[in-house]
Amino acid sequence: MNILTIGAIIKKERTACGLSQKALAEASHVSRVTIVNLERGKVGDIGATKLSEIAEIIGTPMFSTGKKMDFVKVTLSNINTSYKKSMSVSDLEKFMLSGKIEPGLEGQVMHLIDETPTSLVAGAVKQLSAKKKINAKLVWKNLAHVATEIKSPNKFWNAVG
Repeated sequence: MNILTIGAIIKKERTACGLSQKALAEASHVSRVTIVNLERGKVGDIGATKLSEIAEIIGTPMFSTGKKMDFVKVTLSNINTSYKKSMSVSDLEKFMLSGKIEPGLEGQVMHLIDETPTSLVAGAVKQLSAKKKINAKLVWKNLAHVATEIKSPNKFWNAVG
């Protein structure tokens, strides 16, 4: 596979996730110019590690078993750790679609916004938007709004909103 093909895949999957080039750059700790050049197939020496990280963030791991991952369930297992009340799949979907925090689930929401790896959130957004047939950017907008509301220190959300 050549860099032009890889760039086209990155662009397709980034768009499917509803992430801007700026947001993907922030999440993967590269410049927006690097993402632009990668998507055009004109990036110089990016390195396998950085390329793998970018692919992971948009839910397209370079080194995978080929099995589809249920990002919503994996995200839930991550955010439900150490809480008395567990957030359900429908709770998470409802939150992501509305941006409204249900009473008793504030801890899980903060965990989602501040501590969950971007790759899990992106995969969950992509999965939910495909399931509900909605634009992933709307889900990101809801999440970024909540991040602003709770004053998240994660700079990624500034790039999304």
